[in-house]
Amino acid sequence: MKFAKFLSIAAIAAAALIPANMLAQQPRNIAGSIPGIALAASQNYQQLPEGARKFINRHFKNVGIASTERYFAKGTYEVELANGIDIEFDNKGTVREINAPDAMVLASEVVKDVLPGKSFRRLNDAGLSSSVESIEFNRRGKAIEVELAISDPDTYIFDLDGNFLAIQD
Repeated sequence: MKFAKFLSIAAIAAAALIPANMLAQQPRNIAGSIPGIALAASQNYQQLPEGARKFINRHFKNVGIASTERYFAKGTYEVELANGIDIEFDNKGTVREINAPDAMVLASEVVKDVLPGKSFRRLNDAGLSSSVESIEFNRRGKAIEVELAISDPDTYIFDLDGNFLAIQD
């Protein structure tokens, strides 16, 4: 009877150890978990598309890079500058979105470079080109949303050709 009990305990212990031994042989990442599909990864500045590097060098030459990320599923790159400005680029290096941090606005030269001419002229003629907090090219590629540092309504919407469409709160 003691022998049978011993075998039972030994069998349970062996069964409990087998999965642990098998998992111990799996490759692990720094955090200790088993690696899976990468959805995003830090990138070296030099790994950004050429268009993104040119844009940053042209408009933010003397501003350091705080971080760069590549989002594989979305096919985008996100760059955070040392001054807090966030820029999202597509795989070709075209600006998809640019955001100034709280209590800051984008330089008028950046706004002029990113927006179609008609959009910039409308904002400039209204005295708003130096009040732009963010510019976002709609995910479906049909509109441009420009958020302004003014009281409501504070969002101007243009089509991709720069034609004015609407103002939103």
